[in-house]
Amino acid sequence: MEVDKKLVKILRNIAILLQIKGENVFKANAYANAADIIESMQLDVRDLVRQGKLAEIKGFGEALVKKITEYVETGKISFYEKLTSEIPVELVTITKIPGIGPKKTKLLFETLGIKTIDDLEQACIDNKVAKIKGFSAKSQEIILNSIQHIKAWKGKKHQFACFQEANNIDILLKNIPEVIEHSLVGEMRRYSEIVSQVHFLVSTNENQKVIDYLQQQFNLILDGNVITFSTDEEIDVKIQLTEPKNYIWLLHNLTGSEKYINSFAKYFTERTSQPFNFEQFPLSNKVLKSESELFELLDLQYIPPELRENELAIIRAKEKAIPKLVSERDLKGMIHVHSSWSDGFNTIEQMANAARSLGFEYIVICDHSQTAKYANGLEPERVIQQHKEIDELNSKNIGIKILKGIESDILPDGSLDYDEDILKKFDVVVASVHSHFKMSKNEMTRRIIYAIMSPYTHILGHPTGRLLLSRESYEVDIKSIIDAASDYGKIIELNANPYRLDLPWEHIIYAKEKGVKIAINPDSHDTNSLTDVFYGVKFARKGWLEPNDVVNCLSHEEFLKYINSLGKS
Repeated sequence: MEVDKKLVKILRNIAILLQIKGENVFKANAYANAADIIESMQLDVRDLVRQGKLAEIKGFGEALVKKITEYVETGKISFYEKLTSEIPVELVTITKIPGIGPKKTKLLFETLGIKTIDDLEQACIDNKVAKIKGFSAKSQEIILNSIQHIKAWKGKKHQFACFQEANNIDILLKNIPEVIEHSLVGEMRRYSEIVSQVHFLVSTNENQKVIDYLQQQFNLILDGNVITFSTDEEIDVKIQLTEPKNYIWLLHNLTGSEKYINSFAKYFTERTSQPFNFEQFPLSNKVLKSESELFELLDLQYIPPELRENELAIIRAKEKAIPKLVSERDLKGMIHVHSSWSDGFNTIEQMANAARSLGFEYIVICDHSQTAKYANGLEPERVIQQHKEIDELNSKNIGIKILKGIESDILPDGSLDYDEDILKKFDVVVASVHSHFKMSKNEMTRRIIYAIMSPYTHILGHPTGRLLLSRESYEVDIKSIIDAASDYGKIIELNANPYRLDLPWEHIIYAKEKGVKIAINPDSHDTNSLTDVFYGVKFARKGWLEPNDVVNCLSHEEFLKYINSLGKS
């Protein structure tokens, strides 16, 4: 079952455009809520429309059902088309620029006639935005910087958003008789957090027949043995055809980054005395059967695809020093998940049962703390009530241990947002920054280090604050943060939410070098997103993490013993 991402996008756009238009906020939110429900519940709206059951979904009123039914039957929503004829759809992107939002976008649209990102950029350059009430020279500067990031991100996609399309194409290629072998290559195979395209390599002796088959499905652009097209989800796809004899060689070369391939090419020539040829295997008397055979031939240890980013992989492979990397089956603990006690969609019991069904031994419930009013954060009284519920669930022996955690806000001064008598009641405290992102680098660094120093902090949550393709990391000296975690023996989170994947893999490598343990956490707000933890595992592998680097790999008893060893005064 696949969620219709195009419909979800349309519903979210309607919600924002209605706010820009000045419509009732509850009316607008109905569309945003519908999009959230479709995604979180993985609803197959086409099937629900066919069965006449769409109106049974809570929050789906008559008007919404009518529009979704129209979409299923015709592929469009006339209400949306009329709305976008009145209000430019690119204004939706402008609302996502930090410090703007729908109300200020409406102001820019009505006072300066801003319709596009380029219009806004020029207005900032001409110093027009700073003169509008509600803006300033500082906010204008921030907007200009944000626009530069948006333009740099243009054409990029979240890795996870491309996997559904990649799976569809994978199935398609398996059904083409003339395809002998095929594989993802490039950024997708390396599990890069952001990708520019879905890239497949295909082994075949019948190029034209493969092309003919694909032309029945997509509008192809042909360039020799390279096929490109865009999907309905606006994801760029490249399919490269090759003869079987060159398949393994190209599989390797198209997977690695430019830095990695440059290092590999240098080593190849030194080892074989043959010039490196990207397209064809230079040792013409040899037909490779696997990448393992290629590495063995060159006296290199096998390099997993995730590590093929730079010369470090070649250096370690020469030394036979590539470790056994962490894998999904190593994980035992599901850490940092939210429930309906704060802003989660499911109850604690539902989250626990879902984690158990995925094979986990224990789950750490970490709802938002009292400062997070926007997320229904827990006041001390509700913390006590929640702990009673957890005790009751654990007494039932439901097949998974439930630990009492919290995601405590790091306040601007670096303190946590509960008194000590409350903090000491938690099994696990994840400390996270959720506000005051615009501090100077020194201020933010001091703030986070002070939180790490707290005897009640166990794990630093989403340490850089980045939201991929949406928000840059806040200004912070991340190496100093990692050094502090090392000095005070604290854990750093690898937030596995695919919109975050925070800590960046380059810094994971440094954390490992400093002996800092990592927690791979999904930061889930519903049962479906618990599996985000597996994106985190792939990303952890890019950071060279082994099972003994990851606290989730500890058993329930080992984890509690380790957490308690961090100490509370």
